[in-house]
Amino acid sequence: MNKEDAGKDFRPLGYKLSPGQKFTRIPGGCFDLYGVFYDEKAGRFLRMPYDVAKAVSPSVEGLNFCTAGGRVRFSTDADRMSVTVKYGVFAVVNHMPATGSSGFVLLEETLTETGELVEKFVATFIPGHYANVTESQDATGYSVEKLLPGGKMRNYILWMPNYNDVVSLTIGLPENASAGHGIAYKKGLPIVYYGSSITQGACPSRPDNAYQAYISKWSNTDFINLGFSGSALGETAIAEYIAGLDVKAFVMDYDYNAPGAEHLAATHERLFLTFREKHPLTPVIFVSNPDPDTDASSPERLKVIRRTYRNAKRRGDKNVLLLDGRALFGKRDRENCTVDGTHPNDIGFYRMAEAIYKKLKQAGAI
Repeated sequence: MNKEDAGKDFRPLGYKLSPGQKFTRIPGGCFDLYGVFYDEKAGRFLRMPYDVAKAVSPSVEGLNFCTAGGRVRFSTDADRMSVTVKYGVFAVVNHMPATGSSGFVLLEETLTETGELVEKFVATFIPGHYANVTESQDATGYSVEKLLPGGKMRNYILWMPNYNDVVSLTIGLPENASAGHGIAYKKGLPIVYYGSSITQGACPSRPDNAYQAYISKWSNTDFINLGFSGSALGETAIAEYIAGLDVKAFVMDYDYNAPGAEHLAATHERLFLTFREKHPLTPVIFVSNPDPDTDASSPERLKVIRRTYRNAKRRGDKNVLLLDGRALFGKRDRENCTVDGTHPNDIGFYRMAEAIYKKLKQAGAI
């Protein structure tokens, strides 16, 4: 097989998976799971404990099923790989391609001698015409098989969907293939991101094009995505949960979901202080709306965030940084950075990643 063929379907649509495979249900074996965990009681992958999400709000309870930020790292010398996915309900997001909302993306990873992580695209495992989807858009799931480069042990990372629940994920490799653990993240704690639909990952074309994914790749750093579309309101329950996490940095990126500046003023500093009580020295990055032109209340929201930042500095806090969202998309071609004036596309997320990465590096978190 030519390496150029890697990632292509090696069987016609409608055929069963090739025989002679060994299957591993995730989490399991040498397949290391990050960003999400499997909850046996809930019968699906979650980003935070079910009871905590339920205590926050009904919408967060549901969005917690979305696997945004979920990753599987492993290594294999296999020349093919199958992915079998079962959903609760197939997500249809009208302003986002299914490759980003519901698809899985596989990349080959190489760690250079200088410690730089290099990734190469291999395949996208896409629902839709592969999926058992009814007219009502409910789905039981799908199976897809793709070619891999093979020939030697290679490291891979499989990104999970940003906007779909995943009830089960099974990876199949040929029986004669070897498999092992993938590249490990740098020693240390993950970065936690809390915010809105933008934080959750709306609307890149692939899950590995969300801004946290870029930052993770550039720094080989683990992370937790606590973005909840339309539902990041800084509630006490979520503040206490985040404060209880062991993290190397906290990115507060949630002002878009507050009903107005008054609500943000009532929750923003309170959320920060709840976190700071448990983590007196952990870097905190305050981020405001990346596209304030579409929201008349953005200037007032920014004042609230600046007040939280300035109050922290007055108390002698040396581990807070402020990122004015007006700089996130840059000046040139910023009108090309979103799909709808609010949610970033691939270009928008890349520019966000560059700006937030610089702040995290400035803070010494990566």
